[in-house]
Amino acid sequence: MVDKQQFFLPCFVVCAIFSAIISAQSQIRVDTDPAKVVVTENQRNVSLMCRVGRPIQFCTFTLPSSSQQVALTPGQPAANGLQYFGEGYQKGQCGVTIDRITTAHNGQVKCSVFVDGLSAEGLIDVVVAVSPSEPTIQLEPETTYFEAGKSITAHCVTTGGNPDPQLAWFLENDPIYDGVDKQQDFEQDGTTGTALTLRRIINGNDNGKRLICQARHLAYPEGSSSTSLQLSVSFPPLYLPEHTIHGLTLGRTVDVTLVIEANPKPRTHWTVDGIGIEEGSEHERFAARVPEQLESGAYNVTLTIAGLTLEDLTKKYTMRASNDFGVQDYTVMLSSLDAEVDESGGVGIGGIIGIVLAALIVLAAIALILVARATGRWCFRGKTSSTSTSNARIGETSDTESADLKQPITKTQRLKILFGRKRAEATGEIADNELAGGAPEDYGVDPTVEGKRPGTTTSTTTTTTPTKDEPTIVYAELELKPAEHSYVAKPESTEYAEILYVQKPGDSSNDGARIPVVVTGSTPDSSPATDGERPAPPSTTTTAGASSEKK
Repeated sequence: MVDKQQFFLPCFVVCAIFSAIISAQSQIRVDTDPAKVVVTENQRNVSLMCRVGRPIQFCTFTLPSSSQQVALTPGQPAANGLQYFGEGYQKGQCGVTIDRITTAHNGQVKCSVFVDGLSAEGLIDVVVAVSPSEPTIQLEPETTYFEAGKSITAHCVTTGGNPDPQLAWFLENDPIYDGVDKQQDFEQDGTTGTALTLRRIINGNDNGKRLICQARHLAYPEGSSSTSLQLSVSFPPLYLPEHTIHGLTLGRTVDVTLVIEANPKPRTHWTVDGIGIEEGSEHERFAARVPEQLESGAYNVTLTIAGLTLEDLTKKYTMRASNDFGVQDYTVMLSSLDAEVDESGGVGIGGIIGIVLAALIVLAAIALILVARATGRWCFRGKTSSTSTSNARIGETSDTESADLKQPITKTQRLKILFGRKRAEATGEIADNELAGGAPEDYGVDPTVEGKRPGTTTSTTTTTTPTKDEPTIVYAELELKPAEHSYVAKPESTEYAEILYVQKPGDSSNDGARIPVVVTGSTPDSSPATDGERPAPPSTTTTAGASSEKK
């Protein structure tokens, strides 16, 4: 029993010490700066740092290609291209500066620090970059001539290198994102590499452009390397919107030029107002030139016009271009205005002519309106005169021949008189034509108003005695004056006039001779006047004198 206790006691002590050592080591934490670094071969003075939070006794470094530890001390010269780096052991720092990077440094560099008889380790990943091969382009199918609308597959490939390069596709200076797969690593015949695949539908705009494969890597002298492939795409003439050529001068020879794109070279045909002109030929003042190549797939197509006229600016110009892959029509307009004026809404010749015609029409309309107003025609005909003008005309004197009969009134005149009276009744005014041509009406005087009299009417009858050879003529003169007082309307009456021929009294020598006599009268209407109506004008009775005509 005693022997067993003597055996287990040393084992317990050893285990306790070992556990204490492990616990102490676990409490020492080593920080590395950086944790990972990428460097290039032959790069100089690369520094790595290990530190702890307490003073250390000493430290060592172990390189990936060797298991030998190298002790580093502050102030000591470099050994095997390694030198101490840091602020000293008291600061808990243990660093190393590598004079020149080689492939032997690629991997994990281990640092070991000793604190109070205990040790702790830290690891730093060092990646020594190796330049990959120059990128290459592999096509499927393997050709450099493409047809518009067809799909191609291209691979951007590099081999070797550490780490893998970053690959990208460009069309000239524009990056390509659509149709690009994820970058993948591969191994073929013992060679490792990486590739980036592009799938794209070629169009006519791609013709002559460079398809670029670019690789970026730290080990490249300029940081990147690229390779390119110039595309040759066959396509029909490309569409262009309607084109206007500005700033042309009348009377001079001008060139109507279009820049079109097609591959291969197109054949052209001009049409001027239905007249066709093949390339390289002429018609009157028009000459169609052979297309001139500018760059890959671009051509100048020109029509020359000798002595440009105003009529040429109104013509329609079309050009048809065709090749083995298609046909395209183009429309051209000509203008003598500058582009800035035309785009800002400037008027052309047609617009100027339209403005002049519109101005003439407006002036003619104004002149017709003034003439119509002055002469009382059209819509200005039959306008009601103002009250002052109507009152002024009431005082005029008119002479009529008693022997003349009243002319018949047409339907149009009746309508004018009817509407004129209604308008006068609505406004309280007496129209001129009512006083001049209407039948006279009776007015009464309000007996309750003292000193108020209606407008007076004076009737004068003049009879001339005829000679033996002249007929007897009776003149009647009617004078109307404006009313200055209020009136009381009398009951309406119907007036009539009758011409009777009677024997001249006391004349026995002229048997059978008769003279005309005018008899007038009125019959009162049964309907009384209503309040608020306009009073009727005063009645006037004219008696014709006797006259005789010698037989």
